[in-house]
Amino acid sequence: MATYVLIHGAFHGAWCWDRVKPLLEAKGHLVLAPDLPSHGEDPARPEDITLDDYVLRVGSVLQKTTEPVILVGHSLAGVTITQAGENYSERISKLVYLTAAIPGNGQCRLDVRDGYEESNLEQFRRQSEDGKTMTVERDGVKPTFYGDCDDATVAWVVERLSPQATIIPKTPVSTTPNRWGRLPRAYIQCTEDRAIPLKNQEYFCSNHPCDPVIKMHTSHSPFMSKPQALADHLHGLR
Repeated sequence: MATYVLIHGAFHGAWCWDRVKPLLEAKGHLVLAPDLPSHGEDPARPEDITLDDYVLRVGSVLQKTTEPVILVGHSLAGVTITQAGENYSERISKLVYLTAAIPGNGQCRLDVRDGYEESNLEQFRRQSEDGKTMTVERDGVKPTFYGDCDDATVAWVVERLSPQATIIPKTPVSTTPNRWGRLPRAYIQCTEDRAIPLKNQEYFCSNHPCDPVIKMHTSHSPFMSKPQALADHLHGLR
């Protein structure tokens, strides 16, 4: 079958794929879901982390695989998989952006905000005093990320979220047409997303055409609310 590498977004860890990973494995795929530095069980301090650290972590996983992988990035991980697509293009068969940012060459996440105005993150995100990390208020987790999940799932998630380094969305990517640009891209839009609104997702797809573009009528986190449907879509992209 195929090898999938699943990259989590801001504040999250590899744990967010716990419901999807076994479903893909049941279809015969190899599935790898690493913690990015400072997330999940990784002990690094978020204030010390850069985008290069994220990309190197992805690269360390890619270099251990025996075949080019389907690299999936959720949310802010769109930045990470874009740079990884440039740096490790020979190790990747396809990029899949799951309601994720797609910056162009020389752009950072903060440069690609068209249609972002309705994001709940503006209301619930809080920066540390030194400005190096940010968190999401507990009361904002469900309406921002998990609007279609039950309260038990949200409570489980809240205990696992971690501070996010603010330097990541401020760091531009560097890509070229013959490396990142040559990779097939797919996009999974989440129509009820309140973290990255649909208009922002559509902006990414219009600037960097993806084929196919799949619509899921879910919140920002279909890996928790609709894991079987998400696994089915990912399986279909092999």
